Amino acid sequence: MQISDWQRLSLLLDELTDLPEAEREARLAALPPELAAPLTRMLANLPAKVPTVVGSSIFGFQQQLAGALSEPAAPAAQPGERFGAWCLAELLGEGGMGQVWRAERADGLYQGEAAIKLLRDDVAGAGLAERFARERALLGRLAHPGIARLLDAGEKDGRAFLVLEYVAGQTLSAHVRGRSLAERVQLLVSVASAVEYAHAQLIVHRDLKPSNVVVDEQGAPKLLDFGIAGLLDDSGQQSDNALTQITGRRLTPAYAAPEQITGGAIGVAADIYSLGVMLHELATGQLPFGKRSSSRTALEHEVVHGEARRLRQTLGRAEEDSADAGPGRPPDVRRVDSDLEAVVAKALRKNPAERYTSVGALTDDLQRWLTQRPVSVRRDDWRHRMRLWMRRNAAVALGGSLVFAALTAGMTAALWQRSQAQAAAARAELVTGYLSEVLSAASPDRNAGRQPTVIELLDRKRQELTERFNDEPEVKDRIYDTLGKTYFALQRFGVAAELAQARLTHARAAFGPTHPLADDAAVALANIHSAVAGGQPVIDLLEPVLPRVDKRHGQMSAQSHALRMHLLVAYARVGRFADAHRELDIGRRSNDVVNADNPMEHARFKGYASVVLTSEGRIREAVALLETTRPLWRPAEPARVRPSLVLERNHIFTSWRLATESAAAATARSDELVARWDALARPGNHGSSLMRQQLAIYLQQLGEFDAARAQLERAQADTDAAGAEDAVTGQLRRIQLLEARALAAGGADAAAVQAAAQALAGLDGAPLIGDVRRADGLLMLGRVALAPGAGPAGLALARDVSTRLQALRPVLAQARNAMSRIAVFEGRLAGTPQAALAAARERVAYFDALPETQGLPEWSARLQLACALRANGQPWADALARAEQARPANLASLTASPHPLTGLATRLAEDLPADCEWRF
Repeated sequence: MQISDWQRLSLLLDELTDLPEAEREARLAALPPELAAPLTRMLANLPAKVPTVVGSSIFGFQQQLAGALSEPAAPAAQPGERFGAWCLAELLGEGGMGQVWRAERADGLYQGEAAIKLLRDDVAGAGLAERFARERALLGRLAHPGIARLLDAGEKDGRAFLVLEYVAGQTLSAHVRGRSLAERVQLLVSVASAVEYAHAQLIVHRDLKPSNVVVDEQGAPKLLDFGIAGLLDDSGQQSDNALTQITGRRLTPAYAAPEQITGGAIGVAADIYSLGVMLHELATGQLPFGKRSSSRTALEHEVVHGEARRLRQTLGRAEEDSADAGPGRPPDVRRVDSDLEAVVAKALRKNPAERYTSVGALTDDLQRWLTQRPVSVRRDDWRHRMRLWMRRNAAVALGGSLVFAALTAGMTAALWQRSQAQAAAARAELVTGYLSEVLSAASPDRNAGRQPTVIELLDRKRQELTERFNDEPEVKDRIYDTLGKTYFALQRFGVAAELAQARLTHARAAFGPTHPLADDAAVALANIHSAVAGGQPVIDLLEPVLPRVDKRHGQMSAQSHALRMHLLVAYARVGRFADAHRELDIGRRSNDVVNADNPMEHARFKGYASVVLTSEGRIREAVALLETTRPLWRPAEPARVRPSLVLERNHIFTSWRLATESAAAATARSDELVARWDALARPGNHGSSLMRQQLAIYLQQLGEFDAARAQLERAQADTDAAGAEDAVTGQLRRIQLLEARALAAGGADAAAVQAAAQALAGLDGAPLIGDVRRADGLLMLGRVALAPGAGPAGLALARDVSTRLQALRPVLAQARNAMSRIAVFEGRLAGTPQAALAAARERVAYFDALPETQGLPEWSARLQLACALRANGQPWADALARAEQARPANLASLTASPHPLTGLATRLAEDLPADCEWRF
């Protein structure tokens, strides 16, 4: 069937659905058989009623034309049926695309609720699984408190389903009935902020309407169905794609932009238009076109060919009869003025290019209206500005002879604000235009029929940024910032760092090295280094910036507090503990001021403090401090889930340093936390990968080398499957996996040494991996190079590793843990008993200086010292006795089989031949 036939069927179906039953039959009888037959099947599939669903996504009156040719429907879903990890509990609603169910978590990992959309059989088509895999990775990154998350998507027995966050509450229209105009506008601003966030992630909603917004019990709006249309678009086959574009227009014509109805290109302007319709409806209680009772055909005709009514034109009309028709008029409808009318008119322009250039520009004007300031789209004379100024400053306006001076000052400020607003709007338009270029490049028609990934789109555009906007430095700064944040959110830390560095270089050249924008750029780059555990780069960036930020905002400000937290952690990582405690003391006071009533931020401060304590070897204090955050580990608020997971994860990592958990218990605990990280982000995310990497380190300390290797292989497989590999964190993960395989195999062959040499070259090309983290990577490669069986190639590689470690010594001079580990490697590389003994003594001296025993690493180091002393013919009994004192008392219960070092200790105690264990 040709697309033109589908278009004709679409129009006929619109007509028939609005006719009474008798007239419909007569109209069908008058049509040719080739049209009457499919239309009869379509009409038979139409639901009798489309109920409103609160707490999930809302199905509009929508029928996919493809249903006319579909196979008989699969058996109806039943309560108790499993879809992935979820079990259907109750049917919430039914519509043209299928059903919505409330579902409960059924795999035992945690308790939770979700909303499951079961799509009609004819919605699923060829390649659906591939489209889901592609789109799920993109939409799963929409982590915003104002957006209901898409948790999963898949197929079961050929039936497509979507798993969405369950939101209990009222639709926007129901919630605002009886509420003031200002309350309504503020709610729309919150909705628009969520839309703006998604636009920055290169996702357009395309179906904004009040029924797709649920206001929860706390009064916070949550946007539903974000990007769901994208799941059903662009199957890769031209006919399917065109069909989807045609049927997609049937979603909600009353809120759809003209270009959506006519099949034109859809971008951010379509969402701006829909927000304008919602704003008109919230302000007047009615739609800007027709009535809700109008036929679909009539509504589409009005949107495409008519002009939207002005707010006061609508208010001059009688209200609709239905009691539940929309939000109703606000009780203070008299507040509707020409400013708000101008904002709505701008958003509802037919030509997309004439609307607001971004959602941010729209929300800026709404915020101005809420605070009784002139909106950017209103070209008013001085009398209008004067009236607004007098309304805001009524008491001053009565002040006799001071009135003229005050009004003059107000006029000057207002004019300045206008010029600033116009300049900001112009800059915002350039930024939005640039991002729109990114979005417009996503069409399969421009990519040989293939849907490009967001990474591909961004990579194309960032390459040309060097030569663009050189005459608009603030615009260039903002684009650098936006792209850097986007790459960071996509876990492409290497690219994010390149953009942040380019932004910093540009800002210092354009604005000066101490300008606030240059400092902002330095902070952005430091944040990326902090995320990958950098130390000295963070110090180099933030040490000169922090005094300027203290001066601008005050030492007790939120801006200074955030910088100080990053800086004190960096000091701790490189062993500058006095500096770390100085900033920690100031940070403790600023935290009490900035986060006085925020328990989660107080808990996060304890997390920062625990890093300092752990770095100093005060592990038990760190564990006890993190233990006090336990009540906040499983919050109900979505915005607190990620920081709570970080706190719980840090508690686990720190506890493992005390060897308090068995290998089996640690693995089970890790798996449970990984499942929650995956539910928050998606499998292969940085948090889950880091969890498995740290577990692998603990398992290696326990001597469970095969289990450690398996954890790292699983982390790598999840990352590969998600397509979320990063040049920085991925480089270190692959190096760790090489080491784990050598440890599990008991040695390294030629292939392992060659792979390690390639990894060393990759590490050389990853400048973002610095100081302690770089030393970690080099020491892991060094262990592979010196493993049994590595041969001459391994020895040559070890010397290359040594050269690079020597270059790090100045930066790591105060990081005694890293320096003592480097000494052990150098002693083994030297290959003499004397060198091994000197290295073992340096390592043990590090532990001697700590305030408490350090679990398995200290036990291992002291055993190695006893072994080295014996190899050099020196007294070693005292060293063995000290090792036994450091040995964890519960060691026998931590593993299923005896720890490998237990045999070494026994042989030493019995004065039997014993070689030092190379794997520890």
